[in-house]
Amino acid sequence: MSVNKLVDVLGATARANKYRVSFAYPSAVQGKTSLEHIDILAKATNAPTKELGQIELWKNGRKLIIPGDTVFDNAWSVDFYLTEDHQFRKDLIEWGNACDNFSENKHAANPSEIFAELKVEQLNSQGEVTATYILEKCFPQTIGEIAYGADSADTPAEFNVIFAYTSWKVA
Repeated sequence: MSVNKLVDVLGATARANKYRVSFAYPSAVQGKTSLEHIDILAKATNAPTKELGQIELWKNGRKLIIPGDTVFDNAWSVDFYLTEDHQFRKDLIEWGNACDNFSENKHAANPSEIFAELKVEQLNSQGEVTATYILEKCFPQTIGEIAYGADSADTPAEFNVIFAYTSWKVA
C-alpha cells in the first residue's frame, strides 16, 4: 500500500486540535463570563462514545449475536484554562448550586431550568464546522480541582469539568 493510495482514500483528515466547545447557561444561572468564545478556554475534550449492546441467542447449538440496546457514558469531560479572576469556574459553581445547594438546603424544583445543551464541533483547516455533536440535558456533575505548585511558574492554571448528560446526537 502506497502513501498516495492512503491519501486518496483518506483525503483531508480531521485534526484533534481543531474543535470548538459551545453552550449557553441555563435559565437558573446568571453567569458573568461571556460564553461567546468559551472554546478559547477549552483546552481539551472529546466527542461522545456510543456502544451497541448485544444479545446472544442460541439456536441448534450455535450462538447468534444480534444488536441490543445502545449504551453510552453519560459523562463528558472538558479541561478549561482558568482566568485570573476565576470567574468562569465561579459561574460553573453557581450552576452546580442551582442544581443542588447543600449549604442553603435547596434543590432545583424545575429540572428544565438547570439543563443546557452543549456542543463539540470538529473544524476543518479553514475553521469551518465539519461535524457537530450535541449533548442534551447537561449539567456540571464535577467541577475539578485547581492544582497549585511552585514548579508551574510559566504554566496556565487549569481545571476539569465533567458534565452529565441524558443523550447525544450528531447534527
